[in-house]
Amino acid sequence: MTSTVINNSASIHEYRGQIAHAIDELKLNLKKTEQAIETVGESWKDDNFREFEDNFNQDKEQIIPLCDVLDNYQSNLLYQLEKKLEKLEGRRFSI
Repeated sequence: MTSTVINNSASIHEYRGQIAHAIDELKLNLKKTEQAIETVGESWKDDNFREFEDNFNQDKEQIIPLCDVLDNYQSNLLYQLEKKLEKLEGRRFSI
């Protein structure tokens, strides 16, 4: 059985935009969560809060590099793929 992948530069461009949007949303929500935790921390000052905050900070330290990896993926790898597809499409339609 042969499988065929059909793709075009417009779909890659849209996919890149979706990833970029997801990264922006993730960073925005991370910032909002940091602010909310800071606000809660002004009144919640026991060991449980420190544990909660430490757990959040550990998770945050994984989210930030994930954003960087995803951004690199969409701005480099997918960008190059999009440009190559545009060239192929240009050749296909100029024949």
